[in-house]
Amino acid sequence: MVSCPVQIAAGAGPLHINAGPCLVALAPRGLGRPPRRTMARHSKLQKHVLSLYRQFLRTGREKPGFLPRIQAEFRKNASIPRADVMHIEYLLRRGQRQLAQLRDANTKQMGTFVQAKPEEQ
Repeated sequence: MVSCPVQIAAGAGPLHINAGPCLVALAPRGLGRPPRRTMARHSKLQKHVLSLYRQFLRTGREKPGFLPRIQAEFRKNASIPRADVMHIEYLLRRGQRQLAQLRDANTKQMGTFVQAKPEEQ
């Protein structure tokens, strides 16, 4: 007769023992822990994007006001489909140029172009 160590410690009666095999005893990693899920491996392009993001975060910490803009830009582009490789590579090259610009000691702030609203008549 196999009994469950978790149920015995909790004071469960013989109903659990006769109910079937203990799921905890069958778990490969120990008591009550769900099995680890392995992450899918990243493609080479994904690794480049993640590396660029980490470099931006490290560089942006040294300059005030840059981190929210960096995070917003990467979040905005996170919805690009993986199959759109040309667009991702374009953004990756653009990001590398912007990172070089951000690392420049003379860079104090990051400007943006905003589309002007049409004048109301």
